[in-house]
Amino acid sequence: MKRRQVFLNAVTTLVQVIGNAGILFFLYRFLIRAIGFERLGIWSLVLATTSVVTLANQGFSTSIVKFVAKYAAREKPDDVSVLVQTAVISIGLALGVALLALYPAAKWILWILLPPTALPEAYAILPFALVALWINVVGGILQAGLAGHQLITHVNYVELGSSALYLALAFGLVPRAGLLGLAYAQVAQGAACFLATWLLLKRRVPNLPFIPFRWSRRLFREAVGYGAQFQFITATQALREPVTKALLTKFGGLAMTGLYDVAARWVVTFRELIVQANQVLVPTVSSLQETDPESIPVVYRESYRLIFFLAIPAFAFLVVVSPVVSMIWIGRYDAVFVRFVALLAAGWLVNVLCNPAYVMDLGTGALRWVSVGCAATAILNAGLGFAAGKFFGGTAVVAESVLSLIAGYAIVLVSYHVENRVPFGQLLPPQSAGIILTSLFGAVIFFPFFRTSQTHSIVSLRTTAGISAALLTMIVVPMWIHPMRKRLLNWVLSRMPA
Repeated sequence: MKRRQVFLNAVTTLVQVIGNAGILFFLYRFLIRAIGFERLGIWSLVLATTSVVTLANQGFSTSIVKFVAKYAAREKPDDVSVLVQTAVISIGLALGVALLALYPAAKWILWILLPPTALPEAYAILPFALVALWINVVGGILQAGLAGHQLITHVNYVELGSSALYLALAFGLVPRAGLLGLAYAQVAQGAACFLATWLLLKRRVPNLPFIPFRWSRRLFREAVGYGAQFQFITATQALREPVTKALLTKFGGLAMTGLYDVAARWVVTFRELIVQANQVLVPTVSSLQETDPESIPVVYRESYRLIFFLAIPAFAFLVVVSPVVSMIWIGRYDAVFVRFVALLAAGWLVNVLCNPAYVMDLGTGALRWVSVGCAATAILNAGLGFAAGKFFGGTAVVAESVLSLIAGYAIVLVSYHVENRVPFGQLLPPQSAGIILTSLFGAVIFFPFFRTSQTHSIVSLRTTAGISAALLTMIVVPMWIHPMRKRLLNWVLSRMPA
């Protein structure tokens, strides 16, 4: 039953990510035409400025996943209820105070980074961004409660439904109210997601009240004890994107920030497609640590092999089709967008390959080297990013951000192998040479052809699409003959209902 639940969680996560990718495609295509790249850059910068406080959520959220799984396995529903209430009360109050303090600081940061003509619109949407942030952060605690019960399918349904609502509201409100309409849509999306998640969690935990009122010092200290290190980890992770966008705005301008946001959304969508299905193992690993710790190395080996099998060709293909995406999404070939996609794909590929080690550390609570790696990423990104932007411009900021991402997560991966005595030979799974060679060949050989595809003609679009299809065929062949393809297919079929 547990294996079947893990399978359902992974499948619905993939559906949710693919569905959100489709929604995101139509949303950004609409926004690019409705408000333009500069105003999209304003929206992106405001969200990045306020998103720093999401670090207040992640430590508690991960603790909730771990300890809800723990107490559910021990059949202690009252502790689960009190734990969720304690987390909601603690985060809700602390975050409310933090946002009140953040408001003037965010206005000051925007005043430094934005031109005077953009400030009125940025100031107008800032309060709505803060309200939406509070709703989403506290709602994340409730989603963590569902994840701790391994009901990630419920979370996925809610996420997909709320994203569809966001798209519909944006189509209706943005033409009439501009960026304010987008802000209204985000607040409404967050509220709907919060309410739906609360009702689903209450069905699973019947003694959970509609209004939280119980607070446990014991459970709070237990959650904080685990979450303290992860709080530091998420603080460094949360700082990376705002710092990158701030430096990019300063050294590249608002339009380049808008292009970066679109490219990052495209690349991170592929990353989420692979990683989120693997993230469902966090509560599973936490439960295994209680019941069968000897099986954790096997889970790591198999999850790494699967991610390697999927990630290498996926990111190679993502880079090569970026000119086609540029033509369809933006309406023209944009060399800056294509360049950003290539840089970001390299960084997030390494991040994805390190994710199995990251997930094992989260599930077991071994967070020391994860903290070191994420801190290294944040420090390198801020320090070297400023120097790179000052001397070489906006593109150098993105390149340095990618290098810092690679360096930080390489620390996580190497340390996991050293501490758990996992052979480094597992990093290159057997029988994967064909996938590696064809993916590298495609990225290196086919990509330069697109640099000349800068016309708006249908012929150019058809040519680039044809080359992309040829690359896909070339990559699919070694994937098809790879043993992992048959194992994956058999695993899926064995867990589908008769």
